[in-house]
Amino acid sequence: MGIREKIKRLQELYSQFKTEAQPYLAAAVCAPGCADCCTNVGSVDATTLEAWVILRHLQSCPPARQKDFAKRLKQNRKAKMESKYARCAFMEKDNRCGIYAVRPFSCRRLYSIRKCGETGPTVHRQAWELAENTVTAIQSLDDTGYSGHISYVLQLLNDTAFRKVYLDDVFSPEAIRDYARSHGLVINRFANLSSSPAPR
Repeated sequence: MGIREKIKRLQELYSQFKTEAQPYLAAAVCAPGCADCCTNVGSVDATTLEAWVILRHLQSCPPARQKDFAKRLKQNRKAKMESKYARCAFMEKDNRCGIYAVRPFSCRRLYSIRKCGETGPTVHRQAWELAENTVTAIQSLDDTGYSGHISYVLQLLNDTAFRKVYLDDVFSPEAIRDYARSHGLVINRFANLSSSPAPR
């Protein structure tokens, strides 16, 4: 399956989740500017397929905006390496998302029926299960790719050699073995097995 067809299927999976989870999402108290999930969940994750969509979006931004995002992503990678928590690189000063239209599923799935604060989000068990099934479907769709913290996956796609291998739909985990291990990336093809093997 080519990258365009994968992106089309990805959008369908997003839409399917939104439709199926709507009865639960309707009770959400989330609003623009609420940013607990963007700072306190530990990691804003993305698959390589989602990161590719985001990268293409970033490349369409004005040069100054691209430069600003690149700076923020670099700072985010540094902060993430030093701590479990790191404010999402795409959060604006008003706590709104700078890439909302192309945000990954790890963001799309989050909501809460109570104000988060110290307790974190409160979600319906059924919606959580729907979301987990969607994660599995996205990882299966992106079966030659990887999953992990968004700024790490974007850095990977900025590597010309890796990007070519990925866009050619070649599965080559040994090419990024050390990077994957040091940055906690998951191999999508093995993500849903009881124990995911490390890249070799």
